Amino acid sequence: MLLKVGLSTAERECSFICLKPDTNKVTFVSAQNTGIVEVEEGKVNGQELCITSHSIARISFTKEPHVEQTTRKFRLNSEGKLEQMVSMATITQPMTQYLHITYKKVTL
Repeated sequence: MLLKVGLSTAERECSFICLKPDTNKVTFVSAQNTGIVEVEEGKVNGQELCITSHSIARISFTKEPHVEQTTRKFRLNSEGKLEQMVSMATITQPMTQYLHITYKKVTL
């Protein structure tokens, strides 16, 4: 599965979700054009996928404050739309919700 999320005109993210066969365990790998790569791991439970950062790598000249931990929750809501909630902790801030997106399926 490939997700492309344009956070602004300057930020882009390309992500992949890998399922461990015969389990509910997942890995989420994300690369951003800002020089950050994240590996997150978690589980699928029903209509919800919850993951937490396993490792975060960055290029040497990324802006501070650096992200130290992230969590993401994907869930299919009652309207059949996919929601994503992202929280993060930096070297200066505790875990705080950063983003809440509702995706709408479009047919071209």
